[in-house]
Amino acid sequence: MKNIFIVLLLGFILFSSLTSAETVYQYGVTAEIYPNNTVHYKLNIIFINHTTFLFTIPLGSSQNININSSAICKEQRGILETDVICSLNNSNRTNILIDYNSISVSKRDSYFLFSNSFKLTEDTKSINVLIKLPEGTGLREPTENSYSPDNALIGSDGRRTLINWMAEDLKKNDRFEVSIAFEAIGEETKASFPFGIVLATILITFSGLGIFYQFYWKGKNIKLILPFLKKDEKTIFDTIIKHGSGVNQKIIVKESGYSKAKVSKVLNSLKERRLVKLERIGRSNKVYIEKNFEKKS
Repeated sequence: MKNIFIVLLLGFILFSSLTSAETVYQYGVTAEIYPNNTVHYKLNIIFINHTTFLFTIPLGSSQNININSSAICKEQRGILETDVICSLNNSNRTNILIDYNSISVSKRDSYFLFSNSFKLTEDTKSINVLIKLPEGTGLREPTENSYSPDNALIGSDGRRTLINWMAEDLKKNDRFEVSIAFEAIGEETKASFPFGIVLATILITFSGLGIFYQFYWKGKNIKLILPFLKKDEKTIFDTIIKHGSGVNQKIIVKESGYSKAKVSKVLNSLKERRLVKLERIGRSNKVYIEKNFEKKS
């Protein structure tokens, strides 16, 4: 009887270890909203040093699903939503890439509303959600109340407005919910509020209301910031990175080709956004990259 109990106990321990929760290293979501209000999603889910287990990805109401992975994945369609279930084997790294279309946009009286909720079926080290608005649209005014969560990074690729969220250390069954209110920027908008001012307002908003606050989290990679800097800011920031933290301001003036006044103005702007700090030495400054970004530059 005692031997049977020991065998059952060992079997339970073994079963528990085999079915213990794994951790998603990175859960990446890119969603591009089209003018017809359909949304094209790209998921990139990364596992590091994992055991053999089953992983479920809820896709909600989705169409045209395309899966690319070394894991064995299959669709499981329900009445209201579709799941993708992947069988992962022991590996140092496994990527699961999924493309699909969905309708996540609703039309309101004078604007559009995008919303989605991403359910995490395992503990997740980091999640990155990037949403691309359709061309010819922008965030609804007032912009600071047009998206949730409110710690988003707002930018542009030159044609479309981009909204980016990042979060860390999410738990199994957590939901990462996002929403964006956006509107067309057309002739009617120009008549009541010139497009140039609208664009300037957007630029000021994402410059002054915390674009870089998101990157103030511990351990973020400095390369993620560069696409959101203006040309002169990027030139000066590249110079600082090239020389390492602690470069004399005179060197930046010489290598950037900008005037002393322009370099001083840009550095003060970067300082206000907590990207660099300035130390007065004699009649010049020594420029340092803030410690939060320095580690992974």
